[in-house]
Amino acid sequence: MSRISFMSKLVNFFIKLNILLFSFSVFNIYATTKSSIDYKTLFESFVIPGHGVLTMNVPKIWNYNFTTTGIDQPPIITFYNLDKDKEEIYQLNLSVLWEDGFQRNILSPEYIYSLVEKTGRQALNGSDESELILKKIIGQNGSGYWFNLSDSSAGPGEYQFLTQGALAVGELLLIFSLFSNDNESILQEAALKTIMSAEHHHRKDV
Repeated sequence: MSRISFMSKLVNFFIKLNILLFSFSVFNIYATTKSSIDYKTLFESFVIPGHGVLTMNVPKIWNYNFTTTGIDQPPIITFYNLDKDKEEIYQLNLSVLWEDGFQRNILSPEYIYSLVEKTGRQALNGSDESELILKKIIGQNGSGYWFNLSDSSAGPGEYQFLTQGALAVGELLLIFSLFSNDNESILQEAALKTIMSAEHHHRKDV
């Protein structure tokens, strides 16, 4: 379950596939907003070309890259931290989509559920788990779903744990993938808390 193979397959899957509805049972578990550690956060703003501004409360110790390639491609925000050897400890990737540019009704709970479940089933094939458990997440401007998977066979340079999902944020769809080698809940809780803080703001000059 390398970062490269996961991203190439799953991000393309999120953006390009026509999604079908499934009858998989969803666990209605709300993502926690209380972390085991009190991260100090900064209010960050990301201009989404042609679609206003996305804001989030981001842990102060996190680094990030923000990539935009035009109004027809989804911006990507990558959060990360490096260890003493300048190697990534984790990577949180956020892709920002909007309805007009990709597919209709992408913000509906049914679409988000089917999207996350479909990609989860694809990733399940290469994981340690035998069952996909979807959990519900409630944000400031909408709701979504997410799941956890692991791969104990991950080799050097690969990530063992994946947390992935999608959340409606106003008129945007935020797709997130957290890759790490840490099974502790602190990083995951911080990532989910950051995602849940996201808000979409309209601006006439953007």
